[in-house]
Amino acid sequence: MYRDEAGVLLNTYQLNQLRQLNHRIMELESELDDARIVPEASGGTANTSTASRMSAAGTTTTTTDTRKTAEVERKLAEQKERVRSLEESLSKKEAEMGAMEERYKKYLGKAKSVIKTLDPKHNPALVPDLSNLRSTIHEKERIIENMERENEKTKMVRDMEEKLITTAFYNFGMQMHRQMMTQRLSTMDQGHSFLARQRQAAPRRTPMSGNVANSEFYDY
Repeated sequence: MYRDEAGVLLNTYQLNQLRQLNHRIMELESELDDARIVPEASGGTANTSTASRMSAAGTTTTTTDTRKTAEVERKLAEQKERVRSLEESLSKKEAEMGAMEERYKKYLGKAKSVIKTLDPKHNPALVPDLSNLRSTIHEKERIIENMERENEKTKMVRDMEEKLITTAFYNFGMQMHRQMMTQRLSTMDQGHSFLARQRQAAPRRTPMSGNVANSEFYDY
């Protein structure tokens, strides 16, 4: 749409330029006619004596008029060339606009055809297909919801299993730790009992050794 508006604006601008150039051409043609008429009028009304006296001035005036005429003709040629170029550009733009309009009409026709095809009023056979499609979509949505619920349940069971495994491993570690501590304490108790018995047995043997020494002393 923006491209179409830009094309219309460009065509309007070029048309305005073309009008201005045509107006300028008319002005230049008028100036050219005036420049050509002035020497002829001055030459027709002058008599022989005046022409001989004004020969030098007439020559200068004729030269000036000739230059003006040449300048006007050059400008006129330039303006005509610009007009020709603008007319060619306008012709191309008009052809492009025509092609774009044809494409637009084709696209519009296709869009209308698609709309009619999808409209149940124009295509009653499409209604059962739409009903089946809706039923299929609802069924798939129901299956997806069931799968999501099952996934949540599976996730909860997996989390519970992980917690149970972690708890069991912790309890097993604590049990092994208690067993090791019990065995270590039992070994230490056994060592203490043996040392205690040794301490209790040592005083009994000491008097006996003293009595033996006394008996030996008395024997001598």
